[in-house]
Amino acid sequence: MKLRSLILLSYGFALSLVIVIVFFSVKYMLFQQGIAYIVTLIMVIACTFAFILSYLLFLPALRSIRKLSRQSRKLAQGHFEKIRDIRSPKELAELAEDFNHMTERLEESFNQIRKSEDEKKTMIAQLSHDIKTPVTSIRSQIEAILDGMVDDEERPVYLESIQNQAMRLSQLTDELLEVTTTQENKKHKPVVRKVWIDKILVAALNSFQVQIKTEKRDIQIELKGKTPFIYTDEEGMNRILHNIIANALKYSDPGTPIKIQEKENDHFIQISVQDFGVGVPEKEQKHIFERFYRVEKSRNQKYGGTGLGLFISLEIAEKLGGNITVRSKSGEGSTFTVSLPKRVKE
Repeated sequence: MKLRSLILLSYGFALSLVIVIVFFSVKYMLFQQGIAYIVTLIMVIACTFAFILSYLLFLPALRSIRKLSRQSRKLAQGHFEKIRDIRSPKELAELAEDFNHMTERLEESFNQIRKSEDEKKTMIAQLSHDIKTPVTSIRSQIEAILDGMVDDEERPVYLESIQNQAMRLSQLTDELLEVTTTQENKKHKPVVRKVWIDKILVAALNSFQVQIKTEKRDIQIELKGKTPFIYTDEEGMNRILHNIIANALKYSDPGTPIKIQEKENDHFIQISVQDFGVGVPEKEQKHIFERFYRVEKSRNQKYGGTGLGLFISLEIAEKLGGNITVRSKSGEGSTFTVSLPKRVKE
């Protein structure tokens, strides 16, 4: 039952009660019949005016309730609109304020869900392309070998290509696993130990030893800092350096050098990895650390990648109390700088 009907019913009940009392009073000769009619008429007029006055007083509250009802239905349909111009009564104004706060939170949650769904769709589309390319290449080359179309001299070249494509598939799997692991371990504390800077750089570069040798890369390392070690999570730091170096090798041509420089200030060490490759356009630089973001579709078709490496690296660096920045210019190369505290807080 609506509030307006309840108000009318309450006054109707009060009027009926008065009439019944007057009727019994006349019946038992408590006062004369003429007086009873006058009392009844006065009560009818009084109740009518009281109802009209109460309705006018309740009208703002009724309008506010209707607004809340309309906005609730809109909210259920996915329209996140705030309620405005509800100032009285005070309880309904507070309820409207709470409703608006709830609407803001729901809108934020739905936007995060939509963004997550968009990222999933993007990831599926990218993985479909990235997986299909090496799989198709592996299949065609194996078929060529099985059909006898490859002579003995060309066979090692084909096998090496198959190996490279298989490694590419393995890298895609590893990157996805890293994202899952990074998200799951966000709340876990890092394992802090003494990490020697020169040793961890050598360990990170060893992963690319074959590629560096094949592409005839000149790796130039310059250690300017006076601190030979820091206290941090060794595994996390290794993953950061691995991803940054892999990025530098991927987006620069064979034969071009890679410069690695280490320096420090009072509380942080900084390791910069510089390449002389394609670079990153200025408008893209603020997005390159976003999950699944990849620069320029045409460039991605050439170089591949899931857009996860830099995202993972920044997540780990921030967890260790540091940061990663980029300085780049299209056609001239990029410099990624990893800043980590000399001692991670445990």
